[in-house]
Amino acid sequence: MVLLAALPCIAVQADSIQLGSAADATLIEDPTGEYALGAAYNVYAGRVGDNGGATIRRGLMRFNFSAIPAGSTITSVTLRLSMSQTQSGSQTVGLHRCSLPWTEGTAFAFGGAGANAGIGDSTWNYQVYPTVLWPTPGGVFTSTPSATKSVSSVGFYTWNSTAALVADVQGWINNPSSNHGWVIKGNEATATTVKRFDAREASANQPLLVVNYLPPSNRPADLNSSGVVDGADLAILLGQWGQGAVSPADLSLNGVVDGGDLAILLGDWG
Repeated sequence: MVLLAALPCIAVQADSIQLGSAADATLIEDPTGEYALGAAYNVYAGRVGDNGGATIRRGLMRFNFSAIPAGSTITSVTLRLSMSQTQSGSQTVGLHRCSLPWTEGTAFAFGGAGANAGIGDSTWNYQVYPTVLWPTPGGVFTSTPSATKSVSSVGFYTWNSTAALVADVQGWINNPSSNHGWVIKGNEATATTVKRFDAREASANQPLLVVNYLPPSNRPADLNSSGVVDGADLAILLGQWGQGAVSPADLSLNGVVDGGDLAILLGDWG
């Protein structure tokens, strides 16, 4: 059985970490049965051809950030995936923040049709088969992707850092229980557009997430980790005014950047 524990860090440098995925799976659209690919070597995104019923595939991928110190400030996030099979030309594949928990499971197959779901698999209808249903079949995720990438022929592709990817990971660092990873969504409007990406079980070609971050200062109000609390930190706090708990400027941890946080910063000035 494939466990949900994170893979060991592939490499760690000062203020930078490279992570293999902790869990990945594929949601397989099928109205008459429950199929899954929790333990497979691949995840799929897009719509298959007519021979497969022109149904949708969506990937699921989650990373474990426990090696990043609590209180760190995320500065960039990039994801590299190996695309090992394609049915079509260039297609846009997006990373959508998943809103609810899911589990990897043990279903295994070599193709995108999947295998019968076992206990603990995630399917098109179930977050956790056979006990917890998705509120909406096909998973629950943000409609706007955090990052997109056009992929075409077989090879490695990198989803470059965006403000949304940074916000996703920052939120998961600040609140680990909210970390449900991303839904990998391809072209679902047209048949025969599915792309196959290598999963963590694929060893050397597994997903690779690179996160750069500023470790926490001994002084929480030192938001830029410069060693002093000064105007630069004040500018950061004011720039995040009104934001929620994902913001490192929420010094009081009350869920919003407000006057209480300003008072803390000014009280630690210098």
